[in-house]
Amino acid sequence: MQDPQTEQLGAQIFDRTLALCQAARTARLRVTPSRVRDVFRALTSVDVTDEESYRLALRLNLAASREEEQRFDQLFASFFHGTEGDRPWHSRIRGEAMQGSLGHHYKMLDQDVTTAAESFSPDAVTQGLDLTTRWNEDAPPLQEVIRELAKHLAHRPSRRVVLAARGSRIDLRRSMRRNARHGMDLLELSRVARRTRKTRIVMLCDVSGSMDAFNPFLLRLMLGLQQALPRSRTLVFSTHVTEITALLRRRSVEETLREVGDTVRHWSGGTNIGGALATLNRGVLREGGASSTVVMIISDGYDNGETALIDEEMRALRRRASAVVWINPMYGASTFQVRAAGMKAALPHVDHFLPAFDTRSLKVLVQALGRL
Repeated sequence: MQDPQTEQLGAQIFDRTLALCQAARTARLRVTPSRVRDVFRALTSVDVTDEESYRLALRLNLAASREEEQRFDQLFASFFHGTEGDRPWHSRIRGEAMQGSLGHHYKMLDQDVTTAAESFSPDAVTQGLDLTTRWNEDAPPLQEVIRELAKHLAHRPSRRVVLAARGSRIDLRRSMRRNARHGMDLLELSRVARRTRKTRIVMLCDVSGSMDAFNPFLLRLMLGLQQALPRSRTLVFSTHVTEITALLRRRSVEETLREVGDTVRHWSGGTNIGGALATLNRGVLREGGASSTVVMIISDGYDNGETALIDEEMRALRRRASAVVWINPMYGASTFQVRAAGMKAALPHVDHFLPAFDTRSLKVLVQALGRL
């Protein structure tokens, strides 16, 4: 049981952190309820009396790009070190190290955020999202690589064979039947080739805040694959799941991005991978045969939910697909390690774990999928 002084300090840190999150949202950083929960989860693992540890824990969860990090650092300095009249809070708190002291307040966070901070509603955070600002016109074209990727995904050879004039294999039984009238001399050979399997691609794309830095590449990949593979289905998720297949099939790029931004109200929110997999298993994947379905999941693996649910739903998904491909944009970096608990839970059920963040890494993806 905590002593009264520690409890009072914990309450003070909780209040000032919530106020800073509100100030960050006012400064037009994408602050969502899930990100606020991530902030407090991170603070339970650091010494909140150390200003640098405290600042980095907040910045890691509230800023998704270099520009946002700079804006947050300016906000943090102003919030705690501005003029006396402008700063109601002090960043330094005297006392013993308080690592783990926010556990009680973290458990009460759902109620406190709901009652004390109505401005954190998901609808308010995502209002006015313009994806056209995340479309890089100067990025290298991906059409050629995407066509090659679509070719490997959509034209997988089946175990079954069909008659083919230029088939690589000779069907001895058919050849014997055809040549019975010639006294069993093999004058006419029957050739066969492996049938091309019609593959259905289901893409589940992570659009949570931690994936914001990869949005320009992800948007090009989604649009390109949907146009190259008309039978594919595209869904995006953060805390919720939304199918955008129909939105990617028509209109210009600008109109498509605008409509997707208006439709996907949870873009740049938190992450619930387990919930997204459950929605996929009980929806789209029930509509087609497992042997003709390839599931592509594009995510960094960072998750706010239960890892046990990810493991359970990945097992179910593996039974409903012929292959599961997980694309992690962070994979391929020299310092990359699988640290995210959600990624660790999913990996045992993944057939291909691959990078994809630029044209070069996409070519590696094409080569690997050619071996499906």
